[in-house]
Amino acid sequence: MSGIVDLHVSEYLPDGSIAEHRHDQAWFCLVVDGSYEESILGMRNVHEPGDLLFCPAHASHAQRFGGDGARKVIFRCDASVAQWLGEHRTRLDGRPLVRRSHALRGMGRHIVSALAVDDAHSGVIADAVALDVLAETGREVAHLSLMEPGWLRRVRERLHDDPARMVSLAELAAVAGRHPVHVARGFRLFHHCTPGDYQRRLRMDRAARLLSNTTRPLLDIALECGFGGAAQFSRSFRAVHGTTPSAWRSSR
Repeated sequence: MSGIVDLHVSEYLPDGSIAEHRHDQAWFCLVVDGSYEESILGMRNVHEPGDLLFCPAHASHAQRFGGDGARKVIFRCDASVAQWLGEHRTRLDGRPLVRRSHALRGMGRHIVSALAVDDAHSGVIADAVALDVLAETGREVAHLSLMEPGWLRRVRERLHDDPARMVSLAELAAVAGRHPVHVARGFRLFHHCTPGDYQRRLRMDRAARLLSNTTRPLLDIALECGFGGAAQFSRSFRAVHGTTPSAWRSSR
């Protein structure tokens, strides 16, 4: 488990509205595009890209969207992450949480683009960025030296051990001996990407070498590098290299 639950992207039509309603569970919402007005617990606020909102369970709220509609990343966190947030002065005790920053908007767009690729890495990448979003709300600052910490090196080495095998954030946290939030945050700050991004790059590097140096069929290369099929391989390859495997091979 990554600590993130039911992460998805929702889009809303221009000038639309959602009548007053409640949710049985608490949700986080990160606004990526557009804007809307929300009424919740007697408060009325206008939310724009880069806003992170916490909607407590059973809180009555309604929404009215602007002329451009809106796109939001919505997710929940499990009990371990909620506890971690509480320990770092971000209490989820029934009060709406609002925080706005340019960095949060960028993280939201990263999640949207990761899910759009729809390959084996997409969910892992999106969950890791969502954990980073929560770490940002707690104003946690990782104090990393110029040398890679030992626990982070162990995480990176595990990714290199077998790039074709999917590794969960929970497994990497166990290797590091750290909380998944700490791993996601530290890896991103030190390597400027999520563990899923890093593993995808390792797979793509191997695939690119095989495409350049062999005449093996694309499906064989896709399966050897850990992809479920040629279509998934092509989507991932394009996400990293900006072109298809066939075009890459031809250019070489």
